[in-house]
Amino acid sequence: MSVKSISRATIGLTSSVSVLGVVLLAVLVYCCIHYWQARQQEETASRALHAVEHLLLKPTSEYSPEDVKHGLEEVLGGQGRTQARVVDSQGNRMFGPEVFFNGEGSIREFSQVFETELPQLQAKRVELAVSTVDDERFLNFISGIFASSIVLWILVSVLISMRLIRLVLRPINRLTERIHNLGPRSLDVVLDDQKAPLELRPFIDGFNRLLGQLRENREQLKLFNSNVAHELNTPLSSLTISHELLQRRKLIEGEDLQKIVGDHLDELDRMARIIRSMLFLANANQGRELQLQPVPSLRQLVVSVAEYLEQLAEDRDLRITVKSDATVEAETELIKRAVSNLLSNAIRYAQANTEITVQITREAERVWIKVSNEGPTIDPVKLNRLFEPFFRAEEGRSDTGSNHGLGLAIVAAIAKLHGGDVFASSENQVTVIGFSIDSKRRSTSV
Repeated sequence: MSVKSISRATIGLTSSVSVLGVVLLAVLVYCCIHYWQARQQEETASRALHAVEHLLLKPTSEYSPEDVKHGLEEVLGGQGRTQARVVDSQGNRMFGPEVFFNGEGSIREFSQVFETELPQLQAKRVELAVSTVDDERFLNFISGIFASSIVLWILVSVLISMRLIRLVLRPINRLTERIHNLGPRSLDVVLDDQKAPLELRPFIDGFNRLLGQLRENREQLKLFNSNVAHELNTPLSSLTISHELLQRRKLIEGEDLQKIVGDHLDELDRMARIIRSMLFLANANQGRELQLQPVPSLRQLVVSVAEYLEQLAEDRDLRITVKSDATVEAETELIKRAVSNLLSNAIRYAQANTEITVQITREAERVWIKVSNEGPTIDPVKLNRLFEPFFRAEEGRSDTGSNHGLGLAIVAAIAKLHGGDVFASSENQVTVIGFSIDSKRRSTSV
């Protein structure tokens, strides 16, 4: 159910609940009064019937029939709230009115059958009527008071609810105004939750975390743009200088032309790889759906990648060893790319004539692929930045051929897509870099 206005919904809810409570209370009081009146009517009728019975059932030695008749007239002849009549065995009226209260108003009738030993007084039944006009009038008066009170209470509850809602929503309105005033240049603002209500503090904490992520993303974007400009500027400058030299030379020999064209193709290929890597990172960071499929043997997948890079490893007298195995669900091509980047990185920085080890392990619900190599120990400060785009652990930013600083960033993006994480350690001239895959992952989007 969608709610367009919290204040209106709250006012309606609180007013409805309060009015319902008042109505229930009024109905309860009304029922109690009605029950009390009915009990009073029954007690009145019981006393009258008892008095009539007392007169009619007296022994003959105490009262004569005339005395009984006079007593009945005294008991039944009143014109107050109660009237009664006596009927004989044939149903003929002996005493009392023919029509109770002259047929006016509401009454409640009672009757009692009895036997008498007086032969002159063959009464069989006493019929009694109790007037309920005053009771009904009182109930109508009470009903009017209740109805007026309910209408008045509705107005009062709405006014009170509106006032309370304004007070309750005041912190939200202030918070909304502050958020509305935020802009791209005011992301450094941190909302203070100390003066906010307890119910709003989780929202403020979450919003502050969101602002922190936006600030971090903004700084990363600035650094990313700077790095992109630097990385693309080098090959573009090289191409520009080369073409300027070509314009100055009138004649180019065949071998020189082939060398120049080859250099140009290398620079263009370098730019193309940088752009493809940037597009992949942008696509991964925006979120994408993975094409999951069972990988029955991670070891076999890693071995296939190692065989592809075997020639590069042999050129530096390096050996690649794969240990253990695991089964996961993942997008095979992405895992191959991540493993290829890790192995390429290890081949580039490993000491010659050493061994590169790929360790596959399962920890809880994650499967780790870690690549270790012997080589220079990486400074801990730089180790924490290994997975940043365009960051290189080596000093300077010199061109390192195929290394453009995006390989490990792509590994981190692939791990994130698969619900995993990355890992890096370097000590005692052994560097271990790896990533994990969530083995229980079914839905895949960043």
